[in-house]
Amino acid sequence: MIERSIATPADSVLKGKIVEGSALEPIPGATVVLENQGLGVSTDENGEFEFMELEEGVYTLIVSSVGFKTVTLEVDFPLENHLLIEMEIETIQSDDVIVTSSPIGRNIQYQPAQSINAEKLQQKAAPSLGEILDGTPGVTTRSFGSAPARPVIRGFDGDRVLVMQNGERMGDLSGTAVDHAVALDPLAMDRVEVIRGPASLLYGSSAIGGVVNMFSNDLPREWESGTSSSIATHISTMNKMGAGLLRSQYGTDRFAVTGRLIYRDGGDLRTPDGRLPDTAIQNISFGGGAGYRAGDFETGLSISGMDYTYGLPEAIEDPNESIEIRMNRTNIQSISTLKMDRFFDHAEFRLHLSDYQHDEFEIERMGSETTEDIGISFAQQSLSSSLVLRHRPVGKLEGAAGLSFNYSEIEVGGEEALTPNANGYFIAGYLYEELSLTQTLTLKAGTRLEFKETFVTTNDLFTNADDFEDRSDLIFSGALGLNYSPSSSWTAGLQFARAYRTPTIEELYSFAPHAAAGSFDIGNASLNNEFSLGTDAFVEYLSNRISGQLSLFANRIDHFVDFSPTGDTHQPSGLPVFEYRSKEALMYGFEFTTDVRLSNNWIAGLGFDYVRGRERSGNRENLTFIPPFRTSAEVMYDNGSFYAGPRIRVVNKQEKTAPNEEPTDGYILLGADTGYRFGQGLTLSLRLDNLLNERYRDHLSRVENRNAPMPGQNLNVMMRWEF
Repeated sequence: MIERSIATPADSVLKGKIVEGSALEPIPGATVVLENQGLGVSTDENGEFEFMELEEGVYTLIVSSVGFKTVTLEVDFPLENHLLIEMEIETIQSDDVIVTSSPIGRNIQYQPAQSINAEKLQQKAAPSLGEILDGTPGVTTRSFGSAPARPVIRGFDGDRVLVMQNGERMGDLSGTAVDHAVALDPLAMDRVEVIRGPASLLYGSSAIGGVVNMFSNDLPREWESGTSSSIATHISTMNKMGAGLLRSQYGTDRFAVTGRLIYRDGGDLRTPDGRLPDTAIQNISFGGGAGYRAGDFETGLSISGMDYTYGLPEAIEDPNESIEIRMNRTNIQSISTLKMDRFFDHAEFRLHLSDYQHDEFEIERMGSETTEDIGISFAQQSLSSSLVLRHRPVGKLEGAAGLSFNYSEIEVGGEEALTPNANGYFIAGYLYEELSLTQTLTLKAGTRLEFKETFVTTNDLFTNADDFEDRSDLIFSGALGLNYSPSSSWTAGLQFARAYRTPTIEELYSFAPHAAAGSFDIGNASLNNEFSLGTDAFVEYLSNRISGQLSLFANRIDHFVDFSPTGDTHQPSGLPVFEYRSKEALMYGFEFTTDVRLSNNWIAGLGFDYVRGRERSGNRENLTFIPPFRTSAEVMYDNGSFYAGPRIRVVNKQEKTAPNEEPTDGYILLGADTGYRFGQGLTLSLRLDNLLNERYRDHLSRVENRNAPMPGQNLNVMMRWEF
């Protein structure tokens, strides 16, 4: 930011002009906010703004505009001259910097990525990660009620989408079955980053489809001296849910401590057909930690935990039967960084320990008596650790080397145990380099070598050790990418990647009714590792009036494991039979999004996404649970303090279904958003979903198979106060 004086007489009004760089081109539609005053305006077509009737004093101005770096400026009012504030173009806004996709912390992108900051998370508030991300480019949600909703990226579901917390694997079981929830309450998230496309190079198996990285502040990484606190609430009318967060932090120059407490309680989901029974949720979670910094060294340690109870609709037609999952997770995380004056100038070491337990209770009510039986129980302990060493530039070459280690062991019990017990580990190393070929062209290259072993052991229901085989794999993955930035407005990226995924224990050895998931699951011990040869290409444009991105992708996957309905019913349980089958698959599609500033205060957005999944050979049958084509649009009025606007989502029917998979009709959902930024850290957001109470079924909803519609009209009220 450069401040220049203009030879204009002073008056009682604070006036100014926002311009682009040294060219002094005006920036219309920039937002200028007086911090802690609850006042905000937008610049006119000449880039000018003004605040009327201000009292004498010192004010802090925050200036922001799409495509430019945010400027913060203190002014002593009244001024002798009007303000002239220069803004620098930024291809990626500071709030949207992606760190998950690169170990060297650069903004250069080779595949599509998105970041959701704290304000957007507040506006999208929901009980689950999947519901928050649903509708973002290329991301849908796998829903089986509200609690276990989990993101699906470009049609990749479950264990193909790696969900992390602060850069490490969480150690929960959300990727293994549709009824398993992500073990972190959304109110604990400060930022979420989404990588669309394979990321096995950096994160190994489970990242063949993409990565979702949730950042929480339980471990202080950045802080200022003094005390800061925040209070947040979330109220939802559709299930009469209430949630609250209380967090506080104290810091000195070298030391900081923080703590949080979250409570959430909600009833059954309400649909246009009435109440969807056995979908209530309740959780309480905590987190706290300490951070220390001295010179070039920083470290921190945190502990967090969650008790989560949620229901699942086992038999909608029978109110006397229900399923309830009771889950508990405790984890310890540590992150340490060191800056060095050596060839490796930056080191980061991460350690994550998790103790996870979850029981699936089958509940029957006979008159005044209630009986509970544990159908399945899971207990998993895991250790995840990473070391990243970033080296200083060698000419125009920058890069990093990394080591990763993961160990886990799982015990499965209960009357309907799905699988035998298992434990295993992997150890991996990777090299990652970025080379600036020219001022506009950058090359990325990386390779990863991983050794993985899995040991299968007996339990009460799987008693014959001769039925199992231990597995060991030596796996190679690699990526090559180009980034082209001919100007500050245009960016293009291209990546070719060889990614992989090893089958899960559930895919290999399941043979049991899984009432909580509504299926009888049959595994296949002969499944091979999945290998994907994929390409991503995107073009992005960003200016002060228009921003947009077009992304294209294609993945050729060998030994793709498809969870396929057989059309049969398991007679003792009455559940539909699903088998894990190996297929040679092809998945391809695109995403397009754009935002256009129509005037100083009005912004319109439009987006499309599409994915196609089918077999490459034989009858080229469709893959299961592939989302249909979607269109979304919104218009928003935002003057810096107040915002409001309608939105619409149009989802096409899905008729390209796998054998024995039911098609779904298209539907249209209307909604609206509004909110007010009061200043002094207080914000209020309201979101109305399914305005017309439309009855519809989402193609990825597993509740769909039980003849139940999706949630009806819903008003969300979110408040956050930081002080």
